[in-house]
Amino acid sequence: MMPLVRFSGSKITKTIGGPMKRNFKFLLLISMMVSLLGCSSENEHFDDKDIKIKLVDSQLNKEFNSYTIEIENKGNITIEYINFYLSYPIKQPNGFKGNPFKIEGKADKDKPIKLKSGEKVRYSILAPINEVFGHSDLMDFEHPSIELNGFVNVADKEIPFGMSGGLEVYTRE
Repeated sequence: MMPLVRFSGSKITKTIGGPMKRNFKFLLLISMMVSLLGCSSENEHFDDKDIKIKLVDSQLNKEFNSYTIEIENKGNITIEYINFYLSYPIKQPNGFKGNPFKIEGKADKDKPIKLKSGEKVRYSILAPINEVFGHSDLMDFEHPSIELNGFVNVADKEIPFGMSGGLEVYTRE
């Protein structure tokens, strides 16, 4: 860009830009407005913290353990094809390890389960402790682990998600 020479009385001054600089600023302003107006006002961001897990009821005895667990979608994005599992960690000399055998929760809705913003689903789980595990001291029946998985649809793409850990961790308020 060539400097614009301006005559001001007896003084000669150089001005950088001139009309070209004003056009550039105007185009920049227009492009910023278009990009801001073109953005969607809907927040399409998935955060697993928007999924709330609540222990509604539990019955624990030597014969069986039963749980009723409620899942609520507090986010803006619909979660789909949801599955819920419960397992009991295996005791080890130096702690615990995950159990590959898990119990699938029975939902109060027909599959495939979809939760829009604000919707809930309840899962019932019956774990026949004595019948399946006998008098085993190898598992931690007092601290079950849970797993929740499914898909979210963001920008027309199905993206898998998964959450797992101790039931107590997710049901803390």
